[in-house]
Amino acid sequence: MEGMESNLGQNINISPNMTSKVSDFINAEQGSLPESLISTSDILLDGEQNKKALLSQPTNEDKFEELKEQTYQDILGSGDLMKKIIYPGNVDERPMKGEQIVINLVGRLENSDDIFEKKENYEITLGDCEVIQGVDLALSLMNVGEIAELKIASRFGYGEKGLSPKVPGRARLDYTVQLLSAKPEILPDDLTPIERLNIGFKTRLKKKDKGNWWYARNENTMALHVYRKALQYFGGPGDKIGSDSEQNDILCERVKTLNNMAAVHMSMNSLDLALSTLDNVLAVEPHNEKAIMRKGKVLALKGQNVAAARELEKALQINPNNKTVQNILSNVKSALAKERVQERELYKKMLGHKDDNQKSAKDEKNTSTTFIISGLVAGLAVICGYCYLNNNFPFSKFSTL
Repeated sequence: MEGMESNLGQNINISPNMTSKVSDFINAEQGSLPESLISTSDILLDGEQNKKALLSQPTNEDKFEELKEQTYQDILGSGDLMKKIIYPGNVDERPMKGEQIVINLVGRLENSDDIFEKKENYEITLGDCEVIQGVDLALSLMNVGEIAELKIASRFGYGEKGLSPKVPGRARLDYTVQLLSAKPEILPDDLTPIERLNIGFKTRLKKKDKGNWWYARNENTMALHVYRKALQYFGGPGDKIGSDSEQNDILCERVKTLNNMAAVHMSMNSLDLALSTLDNVLAVEPHNEKAIMRKGKVLALKGQNVAAARELEKALQINPNNKTVQNILSNVKSALAKERVQERELYKKMLGHKDDNQKSAKDEKNTSTTFIISGLVAGLAVICGYCYLNNNFPFSKFSTL
């Protein structure tokens, strides 16, 4: 290579039989550059001119600076998600939704150097709500190896609540993201029971934590999506996976995930879905205190207080000191007492009975009528007696006829 550089430095012509060697040298030296930047057809036969031509070609650093000057691309057409390529990746090597990707990212408040989030070699599943929505959307438009700057509106970031204490509500964000690698999605059906349990347990813990995070922010749809992805590793009702020991471990993780999903359904007021999910839990663990308590609460919300009281009493048999269950049961019993009163009144109306107030009013009316009639009769008797005693009884005239 040093010999070749000395030949280029001399003002000599390269013979035709040396052309291929020069091409090989150039290709070796410029192998990291895109082919479009340097072409062997640009090589001049004159050695000094050839050297100058090579030095004038853009380098990786030149290309990097050129990309930095590019403007932002408006991904959604609303200005809410802007993307600018800082360093190009491998052409046509974009990840697909569901693939496992590894990224580096740095998050800052808009027009600020203060970093509030930084992750290196962070493995996520694309499209699984493991990063904020703006980053998730942008990653699907990046090539492996690409570095991009993102400007993200609050609705695709941390929203109205922000991320206390570093990100205020409605804050716009700046992110620098690098897509390091992408590999196909791991399908649970392709795994052995041990692999499914190990990967699923790790995934469930990771997704459970993220699901809990979304749930705490009242982002119930996001939380539900993450829990459902975790559940894929633990099979469906009645599935037999591995040995008895492995099966028990998998069922235990399935129960925990289902319980979390039921809580989300309840928050979304999807009571039928919550009830169905809790029944799946109790089909595996009939004495699961948390599931029984939630089932009682769901039944009470649906107005089925008798069934609710029955479930809550079961929960108290398991743990008599559970204050939450005691409070819910007390409210349910009060509601049942009101229902019984309303039922009695309804039966009375159906059978034609009047209530006590109606009876009292009727009795008072009858008493008043009787008193008036009695007064009239007594008055008439007094008048007739007076007339008789004074021989002035009006009906005596009729007796002379």
